[in-house]
Amino acid sequence: MASLLENRILASFSQFIKQKTYPTQGWLTIQFALLVLIPYVFLAILPMDNKGIYVEILSFLNLVMMLSMMLQFPLAARLKHAKLFSRIDWNMQQHKRMGKWIGVFFFLHPLLILLPKWLLSGADLRLSIIESITAPRLLTGIIAWVLLAVWVLSSIYKNKLPIAYDKWKLWHTAGFMVVLILATWHITQVGSHGQFGQYINLLWWSACFLSLAFTVYGYAIKPKLLSQHACTLVSREKVSFNDWLITLKNHSAFTFQPGQFVWLSTKTSAYELDYHPFSIASTPRSLPNLSFVIRELGDYTRSLEQLKPGQAVFVDGPYGNMTLAANDASNAIILIASGVGIAPIIGLLRALAEANDPRPIRLIYGNRTYSQMLFTEELAHFENTLNNFKTRFVCYLPSTFAIYYQGFIDQTCLQSALQDVPVETSSVYLCGSDIAVKNIRKGLKQFPIPVRNIHFEQLSF
Repeated sequence: MASLLENRILASFSQFIKQKTYPTQGWLTIQFALLVLIPYVFLAILPMDNKGIYVEILSFLNLVMMLSMMLQFPLAARLKHAKLFSRIDWNMQQHKRMGKWIGVFFFLHPLLILLPKWLLSGADLRLSIIESITAPRLLTGIIAWVLLAVWVLSSIYKNKLPIAYDKWKLWHTAGFMVVLILATWHITQVGSHGQFGQYINLLWWSACFLSLAFTVYGYAIKPKLLSQHACTLVSREKVSFNDWLITLKNHSAFTFQPGQFVWLSTKTSAYELDYHPFSIASTPRSLPNLSFVIRELGDYTRSLEQLKPGQAVFVDGPYGNMTLAANDASNAIILIASGVGIAPIIGLLRALAEANDPRPIRLIYGNRTYSQMLFTEELAHFENTLNNFKTRFVCYLPSTFAIYYQGFIDQTCLQSALQDVPVETSSVYLCGSDIAVKNIRKGLKQFPIPVRNIHFEQLSF
């Protein structure tokens, strides 16, 4: 019976890890919760000594946080073929959120263990701390604790550190690999389940090395695969004072859906860690060519003028679920782009135009000034050829363009642009900076649009 139950659970894991469609955020949350909680259920069946409710709760939290730490590695590994881990945008949000909670909990971990003992025994807290620090069997746990604190702080303040992103990423990954190994060593030596011997410890070490295997894949195996299918730079064109239109030619069987994005590297080797996420602005009809709109915002994007046509570009993807696949039941399409967020939005709009979609389509496109607006001639063409398409330009600064909304894409702007659209049965696609997306989503809450119909992508992870 136990063997049958285990087989069913493994079959369920296999089913949702290799789903055929991108799972929703709610379903992803449930699946990750199961990955963390089901091992606890197995361990809870073991005939443990009853040490009280506090110890039981602490043991549960230790297990959950340890497994959450192990999940950090596949979350950040860009595993597009394992659907459970393929939603990289959602994954990176959870990676950051979970990392903070893991850091806080394990920082408090020694206190959660020592304080109750001190309160119950009345012993000298200072001596208890000294005894714990000097105990040889706790050494790996102490080292892991110190390293975790340092690496979590370096993650929080990475933008203020005088170090290039690729070097920081290598430091970040290697450091947490060491932390995980030391933490696993610690839990197998002093953990409450150690009394059951080598089998439980073998499970812990298997989980540890499985997590680390995802990182080995990302750093050693995937670059080799990417180098075998490198793209070629066809052209680079400056389409505004700080925006570039980059066109690549793909030489392999690359497929994607409009609205998705890839990770690009223009380095000489696919093994270098300088990959950056950019949305695809073209549609599958343009294949084997792929187009990207890239704004000069940092050191990497400011070096785009140094790219040479004909050079190799490594492409990892596609990723993302902000596609048109789930809007068949919608009566209207609302597209909202802030700044360079126009890249995936123009791809979606082009796909709708290619299908000659008869539904009302509204584009709300914001920038600092009208001079930064891209694809204006193409948008004007769509207004003349599509059945029911309108564009609302939004400029923060005064502009010479006659018809535009001055300000931000706020609730007032949205109400003005969407007054003739059945918003309650619309699908919304939104892309921009994290601040812009946050503010626009807040404005959309005033409309009767189901949350499941609002699809968004932020331009930073």
